Amino acid sequence: MSAEDFDLKFRAAWTVFASTCAEAVAPEATFQVWFAHYLISQFGIDRVAREPNFKHRHFTSHYAALLQGGEVKLDAVVTREPGVDLPHYAHRRGESGSGLETLNELAIIAEPKVASTQGDGLDHTEVCKDFWKLSMLLDEADEAPSVNDRLPLAYVCVLDNHKTKAYNFNWLLDHRLRNEPYDSERVALLRYSQSRR
Repeated sequence: MSAEDFDLKFRAAWTVFASTCAEAVAPEATFQVWFAHYLISQFGIDRVAREPNFKHRHFTSHYAALLQGGEVKLDAVVTREPGVDLPHYAHRRGESGSGLETLNELAIIAEPKVASTQGDGLDHTEVCKDFWKLSMLLDEADEAPSVNDRLPLAYVCVLDNHKTKAYNFNWLLDHRLRNEPYDSERVALLRYSQSRR
């Protein structure tokens, strides 16, 4: 039996979601539910969850300084095995108190962004924060003895579907993320741009 291809299945879910939902205008939470639906179609309902949280107040990663507040939530995750067990970080197993050990159980961590949810289009800083959030978790996991070396795949997914304002990926990649970099080897950008009439 071959190993499950998490990357292939995730990319398939993203592509179908993006092409199916690109015409819609709805709140961000609605798009997140729709995206979860397509992840469930690939992985099963007992492996997909939204918004597990991690306390990063005491993280030492330089990415932590780029994020506000004391905790972060992930928009979408897929577990390695069936069965979702993602209570609040304070109630999870592990010694760190941050919930970081949960990464052992996750195959995928993802942050989707949808341009049509914003009146003026996507803000580069908000997109960058998703790159930094995922980079921070992977960075911290590298140093945590309670996290194994089988880290989850990480994706920032941008659906460029604003009716009038195209998202400027060149500015994001060539300026913002070059000046304030992220873990470009482990956090992948998936993008889908809707054709504008």
